[in-house]
Amino acid sequence: MKKFVLAGALALLSIVGVQAQTTIGIKGGLNVATVRIPGTHVDPLVGFHAGLFASTPISSKFALQPEILYSKQGVETRDYIDRYHYLNIPLIFKGTLTGGLHAQFGPQFGILLAADRQEGRYSQDITDKLNRYDGALALGLGYDVGSWQVSARYNVGLSDTRDEHMKGVNYANNVFQLSLGYKIR
Repeated sequence: MKKFVLAGALALLSIVGVQAQTTIGIKGGLNVATVRIPGTHVDPLVGFHAGLFASTPISSKFALQPEILYSKQGVETRDYIDRYHYLNIPLIFKGTLTGGLHAQFGPQFGILLAADRQEGRYSQDITDKLNRYDGALALGLGYDVGSWQVSARYNVGLSDTRDEHMKGVNYANNVFQLSLGYKIR
């Protein structure tokens, strides 16, 4: 599954990259992340994201923008802090509202690279205890002006972050992202 998702994203970026009207850029920004844990008080964990995007117009009002992003996410409870490191691949559909303002919508696929849990002064690797794949629905607004791109996006988690053998209530990632991007070409 991991190879399929990565190969699909790379193929899409390759196809998009050969189009004359495609713009390629870099982006990064702030993450405010949490995990839905029913019955537990959680605080958001502040992290960041950084990566590449390719934006291709599919009409005068619509564009497709696949991205490949490193994303630091997680959650903080009274007892511990979980930090998750993901390679996220959002496939964003952009619809122009007016001028440079656009709405963003699309699926996001994530691959867990590493995870750790900090309890007090002790830290342990919990990567093997978690689901290696993450799915989300991305919703947001953005504004393009010249070579710059600003966006605010909320990624609603659809997948359980826990490993498959831990059935029950869904513990899903939820991440608010504030991004600044620059179109290289």
